[in-house]
Amino acid sequence: MVRIALALVCLVAATACLPGLPAVPLNAARDPAQDVSTWPAADAALHAASAVMSQLTTLREKASTRTYRNDELFLSVDAERAYVSPDRRYEKVEGRSAVEAVGGETVQIGARFFKRVGNDAAWQQIAWTDSIAWPAREYLFGGLRNVTYVGPGDVNGRPARILLLQHEGDAESRNAGWQFQTRLWIDPSTNYFLRRETTGTRQEPDLMAGKPLVQRYEGNWTYTDHDGSIAISAPLGPN
Repeated sequence: MVRIALALVCLVAATACLPGLPAVPLNAARDPAQDVSTWPAADAALHAASAVMSQLTTLREKASTRTYRNDELFLSVDAERAYVSPDRRYEKVEGRSAVEAVGGETVQIGARFFKRVGNDAAWQQIAWTDSIAWPAREYLFGGLRNVTYVGPGDVNGRPARILLLQHEGDAESRNAGWQFQTRLWIDPSTNYFLRRETTGTRQEPDLMAGKPLVQRYEGNWTYTDHDGSIAISAPLGPN
């Protein structure tokens, strides 16, 4: 058996060297789309993608979030949103709590806020104090740490690099005290965010129950039409 094996090795070696036949490489060429070792550092990739997203002029997103209190569903939100820089947002949303479900649409332009509840209801302009600014810091992560690659992936057929990162909430984002973990799908050719999945936890004293209140958060987003043709107008009065 040893002689046969040696003979086969010699035959393969001789065949590889025959004129007119291509040499067989010992190692296949690495595919940069799959080989993480050829990618930029994970934190640099996140920084570059956040910078690109922060310069967008328009975007669409679909979002689904769930908030739990002591493992009981407290609030669920499913939304479709569109943004136009610097201060316009459209939202079609359905929210559910333990006692009610509400659906409707909103439009915000600067500090002007419009809403209607239900598809057939009339639009109303609501007194509002907060002015929207987009993209602002929407695609930056505060208290960032432990940025790593998960590996390659895709979103609706588009190749992506998947990042895993941990970050903290803050008062500016109205989620102070939360600890988050996020998976982020980034298009390697454009640096656009394509998809995001975030989980989070927050614990605080509950004096009435005599034990800590544990809150848990789950959210996922898909992003499309980056810098696409999107217009958002006031449903009542001038733009």
